[in-house]
Amino acid sequence: MRRLPKLPAILAGFVLLFAAAAAAQSMSKQLKEPQAVPLDFLTWINRDPAWLQQQMATLGATGGVKIGNDMLETRDVEALKAVNRIRGFAYLAAKGLNPPYFDLSVAGPDATVRCVTSNPRGIAPGIGPMDFARASFPAEAADQTELKSCTVAGKGGDYAELDRAAFRDRYFNASGTLKPEFRDLGNDSAFKAKAIDEGFFLTTEDYSGLLQLDLR
Repeated sequence: MRRLPKLPAILAGFVLLFAAAAAAQSMSKQLKEPQAVPLDFLTWINRDPAWLQQQMATLGATGGVKIGNDMLETRDVEALKAVNRIRGFAYLAAKGLNPPYFDLSVAGPDATVRCVTSNPRGIAPGIGPMDFARASFPAEAADQTELKSCTVAGKGGDYAELDRAAFRDRYFNASGTLKPEFRDLGNDSAFKAKAIDEGFFLTTEDYSGLLQLDLR
């Protein structure tokens, strides 16, 4: 006569299955080709690559990174997002350089919203280069017109479900500049949030005013 498994064994099996599923969900998305990020921004804030590695760990990016003296390489999207965030905030210490787009959480009395802006001081007047690890900034300090224009609402348009490569190829040219026919997407905060979520470092091209992906 075949013996049925006992209840504790069954429950233990379910626990293992759920743990495996959770682990799979928590794994960061990997890119087919390594992406390189120049580390010149570290000189703007008087820090070194060892410091950068520690700070990336505080942002939850702990693996899949190769850091040299002047370049970081990774296939890990979460690591790419972490270094891009630290790099973006470093622009606040660099005089004469136009800032990239910042991805900020803004906490109000009723809700916390996501804001993607190239004018971070319009959202957080006292923001500085070491604030990259802050969980949120107070809504009452923000310029309310700026906050309204930069708030991300929903997932956005057709681009929302595209993978990184398809998103880049459809909307940006070979040099990483937004194709002119999609100029209006430069005013779409959800579109800019999508670019950041895919690990792109997002700026504005000086000449055309179009969105620009740093493809280095």
